[in-house]
Amino acid sequence: MKYIGKGFEYFTHDGNKRVATCRKIEFHQGLGKPIFIGVSPYGNVVRLTRNEIHRFI
Repeated sequence: MKYIGKGFEYFTHDGNKRVATCRKIEFHQGLGKPIFIGVSPYGNVVRLTRNEIHRFI
């Protein structure tokens, strides 16, 4: 896939901008859309939809 291995920026609930690297994409049956699974520089796993991602870098 074209997004795996790329970095992306996203905003936390309190407005901080963070980055993560996309590792996997899964389809969420309940939402009916893909979920981008990434790893932050600190090793935390993030699971975001395309709408929650600010931009790919």
